[in-house]
Amino acid sequence: MQPIQVSILSKIATEDGDEQTIEQELEGRFKERDDHWLLKYTEKPGTSEQVQTTVKAYEKEVTVIRQGEISYRQRYRPEEITTCVVTTPGGNMDMEVNTLDYSREQTGDGGLIRFTFRLRMGGENMGRYQLSIGWTEVPEAT
Repeated sequence: MQPIQVSILSKIATEDGDEQTIEQELEGRFKERDDHWLLKYTEKPGTSEQVQTTVKAYEKEVTVIRQGEISYRQRYRPEEITTCVVTTPGGNMDMEVNTLDYSREQTGDGGLIRFTFRLRMGGENMGRYQLSIGWTEVPEAT
């Protein structure tokens, strides 16, 4: 897998009108497969809150797999409502997403995955989420 620098921008608009933006810069790895792109990165490495994330970006949908204190495998496909079970220290809960849009593009030395969705957790509306996951290849040390 190719070493990459990952930039994640999350914009959240809650049901009560609050807005939040979260930006992260992480190291990761990328591989182009026959039918999808595979990105892997670790958030908060070496801590008790460490989360390993795998993103599988297909032409028409994206799957996000998170493993850590909070774990899930969720598929995002435009104009579809998809569900999964989220595992937390406090127990399991249903997660439902209504994906509004999705796109992916590759540049010479990186790429960008974008998707927007409405989130419901345990039957409660959580708001509108917009995620942008960009990456740039990092030359391997020789």
